[in-house]
Amino acid sequence: MLGAFTGSSMLGLTLISTSNHLWLEFYSDAETTGEGFKLVYSSFELSHCEDPGVPQFGFKVNDQGHFSGSTITYKCDPGYTLHGSGVLKCMTGERRAWDNPLPSCIAECGGRFKGETSGRILSPGYPFPYDNNLRCTWVVEVDSGNIISLQFLAFDTEASHDILRVWDGPPENEMSLREVSGSLLPENIHSTLNMVTIQFETDFYISKSGFAIEFSMATACRDPGVPMNGSRNGDGREPGDTVTFQCDPGYELQGDVKITCIQVENRYYWQPSPPVCIAPCGGNLTGSSGFILSPNFPHPYPHSKDCDWLIAVNSDYVLSLQVSIIEPNYDFLYIYDGLDSNSPLIGSFQDSKLPERIESSSNTMYLAFRSDGSVSYTGFHLEYKEGTVLSPNFPRNYTTGQNCVYSISVPREFGE
Repeated sequence: MLGAFTGSSMLGLTLISTSNHLWLEFYSDAETTGEGFKLVYSSFELSHCEDPGVPQFGFKVNDQGHFSGSTITYKCDPGYTLHGSGVLKCMTGERRAWDNPLPSCIAECGGRFKGETSGRILSPGYPFPYDNNLRCTWVVEVDSGNIISLQFLAFDTEASHDILRVWDGPPENEMSLREVSGSLLPENIHSTLNMVTIQFETDFYISKSGFAIEFSMATACRDPGVPMNGSRNGDGREPGDTVTFQCDPGYELQGDVKITCIQVENRYYWQPSPPVCIAPCGGNLTGSSGFILSPNFPHPYPHSKDCDWLIAVNSDYVLSLQVSIIEPNYDFLYIYDGLDSNSPLIGSFQDSKLPERIESSSNTMYLAFRSDGSVSYTGFHLEYKEGTVLSPNFPRNYTTGQNCVYSISVPREFGE
């Protein structure tokens, strides 16, 4: 109500409504009457509340306008917490103003997420540098019978000093999932329980931009993935499901070929852990064909490695070898025609200018790789086959004045 008036109290008075409606009521009693009243009204555009803007890392959910009584609703981007009122209302009165200041969206130091199927965790102040001397703890808890997957969207902390630790369940369980620092984006993390605890500690010195982590609820065992330089057979992840693995030619499986999804109370995990495929440093090969790779191929091989391979095929066959790429001048690949390094040396190779094909005179060949303590490169990829007889220097032209004799024998049941 704008007011109640009688007698001459309204003379010279101007009233302004707060909206586009105005309701007037006139009451007279049963006794004396007067001349009455005359009112003149006019309409004019209401003054608006000024646009309050949008908080950094936030957005408008609903905007009814900026007239008296209208509201604006705000929310924050994933990972940020709203500080202040999420709803602003344009107040009445001659001077339009919002009933609360614009809220802010803050990436906080710690928090608890319970019953949420997905969300985001940010380092304090992200994407701006975090503060020094922080001790932040986040707890993510999903419904029983599920696990949690953590995906790193961004990561940059002071290496070895500002450390992020991830625990399977509460820290007192002493089940560490990962401890990371630096600027390398970590691989995804998967819990075996329905809870993870994330702790972030910073020192007093350098600050970086921090991290952004996406968490999501998963059922049963996590995706075991596919090993680099290998393959997987099977996609089941329910308790009792099995998955098998194999490596590409030249690589060796480190771990078990088959793993099984296990459930123990509220924990889901693979037993044993998924294997990896590596290029081994040395070994004995007896198949009719195969591959030999420098350690860690196709990535740079380690420094100061001594690797030896013995290839032995059926005694009725010889060997054909193809190889490429080693570091010039310092890292050597020695190839011997026989069982060991005491056999005749076929060649000592230390650059990429290698013969397209190298042949043995018997069914065995010995290879020795020696890397120094300095620069390392991709290394080599070698394929061997048995039973190949080629003219000298094949596929290039053979030299003149040679007399070569080849003896080929096969089992008696086969003809030549």
